Amino acid sequence: MSDFQSTFQALEESLRSAAGNVMGKIDQMTFKWLVDNLKSTDYQVVADTLEQLENEKRPISIPPVYFLSVQHPDGRIRQRAALALSKIDVEGDALKLTAGKSPEEGVKALIERYGNFRAKR
Repeated sequence: MSDFQSTFQALEESLRSAAGNVMGKIDQMTFKWLVDNLKSTDYQVVADTLEQLENEKRPISIPPVYFLSVQHPDGRIRQRAALALSKIDVEGDALKLTAGKSPEEGVKALIERYGNFRAKR
């Protein structure tokens, strides 16, 4: 398993409990499906999923989108994820929160910030 895939799996496990706290069961299933799509190596699948997340603008999507923007092995996907992040997090708080941190530390900080009821909607 690639480093990207194994780290993404750890991110997904962390998000699973956070999503359970802020969403109903249907929303949890939809969110899990979207996060699963972000693992794809197919640019179009990931781009379409990022577009859906942009439209929903749910703060809980910030951690996986951030992770893609800094860790995905495909540069085009990293660029597309960075664009999606800027559309979901228009204030730019996620980048401020992750500045100077490793991707893993950044994701943990984002989950703490956006993976609970206190997250702004």
